[in-house]
Amino acid sequence: MQFRQVQATLHSWFGIVVLWSVFLIFFTGSIAYFRTEINLWSKPENFLYLKASPSSLESAQVAYDYLNTHAPDAKRWRVNLATSRMPFNTLEWQDQTSKYHKLQDPNTGLILTEGRESLGGDFFFKLHYSLYPLPDVVGRTLVVIVGGLFLIALITGIFTHKKIIKDFFVFRSFKGQRTLLDLHHITGVVTLPFYLIMAFTGVMIFFYLLMPMGIHQQYGENGIKKFYSEIQYSNVPKPAEDSGIQLKEFSIFSRQLPQQGSNGAVLEKFEVKNPNTAEALITFDYGYNKLITFNNPQFIFAANTGKNLSSERNLHPVAQISSATYGIHLGYYASQWMRWMLASLGLIGCIMLVAGALLWQRKRIKQHNKLSYTVVSYLNYFTFLGLPLATAMYFLANRILLASLEHRVQYELFIFFMSWIGILVIPMLVKMQKAIVLAFILTAFILWMTVFSPIFLSPQAFIFNTLRHQQWSVAGVDLVFIFIATGYIFACYYFRKIKMREVAK
Repeated sequence: MQFRQVQATLHSWFGIVVLWSVFLIFFTGSIAYFRTEINLWSKPENFLYLKASPSSLESAQVAYDYLNTHAPDAKRWRVNLATSRMPFNTLEWQDQTSKYHKLQDPNTGLILTEGRESLGGDFFFKLHYSLYPLPDVVGRTLVVIVGGLFLIALITGIFTHKKIIKDFFVFRSFKGQRTLLDLHHITGVVTLPFYLIMAFTGVMIFFYLLMPMGIHQQYGENGIKKFYSEIQYSNVPKPAEDSGIQLKEFSIFSRQLPQQGSNGAVLEKFEVKNPNTAEALITFDYGYNKLITFNNPQFIFAANTGKNLSSERNLHPVAQISSATYGIHLGYYASQWMRWMLASLGLIGCIMLVAGALLWQRKRIKQHNKLSYTVVSYLNYFTFLGLPLATAMYFLANRILLASLEHRVQYELFIFFMSWIGILVIPMLVKMQKAIVLAFILTAFILWMTVFSPIFLSPQAFIFNTLRHQQWSVAGVDLVFIFIATGYIFACYYFRKIKMREVAK
């Protein structure tokens, strides 16, 4: 067997083994680029408080004062400050018994308690990297194994297509298997750099799950935290003197902080470890503007004296590679237009996966292998049509479930997974071709319902009102739903046109 034939075989089998899992990972990862906007969209009761945010230092002052009053004995505070994407402070703290997560109006200091309980966009982020709600270690291990196999499928795919550049400029429509092959080539070439980088960095981030022995040998059984602490700082800052236990006023720190970091970014978050103890430290982090690595401007103070502590970033090449790996994959550096580009590449790559799966399915027809054809056709339907439908149902559930419903998050997740599994009933009742058309129509209908249901349930969240008040982050989510629903209707029409041509032949 020739080298290229070996690569083609590896590409086919490694690809088909992980294809459906990869679709889930990249589909949810693409959505997760906008999880902040989705988080805001998912709590329409808070839209009444949407207004221009104060400066980042003023927002930090409001959050600091609230936590020092209401959570003085917490183990730590974490605060993400209000931005144009999320115009509320996000407060997190932990005491001896519980963890707390609250939204705060940075203008008034008011804690927003009326918002409905929802994971919002965080659900897709968790599903992307840990297959939530699986146990964290199990989910991450499965994701990194799938990522490694997919990386092999990508590399072998490069060797398989010897005319990869030439084929990029060829697309034969309405030609059945040739059309799928051309679509697979074109979308593959467009997204190849993106998918290679994301698959590689994703595997590198969770390297310790595939190769844990080095970490265990050097740092002990649970040494991953020690490893990341060492790789981030050359020396970990600590209070150098007995400084009492009372936190200093916020103005002591703000006077020592610049309005902008060295990269032009503003203050984005701060964290206080062991507040109101002798070991209290406060860390201020500026944004990742134009920075791929995690070496963003940072200032660390002894929280009880206001003394600026020296903290040297670890600039060793290995530390820089690790930091860049995280930065590239998570995309914190990305501006608004770049997030759109990254998400679009992720979804275009999903089209590549769909075309590849349908190619494999058609080859099973030629080989008259009914069992593998049936299994693959149902898996394709379940994944490529079921996951978008379940996603649409998740968003609709956010709008139609009562805001005061207890265990509301669990109901949203139940609706998501039951919708996903339930779609398999459709091809059991009707022929697969009709089932595909019905899935397109049903998904489009659910998205339209999601957009227009607030007319009766939460008028402040209706798209006409959010557009009128220039609440672009919120309105943008609904506009995307309208665009996708319209695209699904066109896809339905295109699919029927293809089938009519096949019947005519």
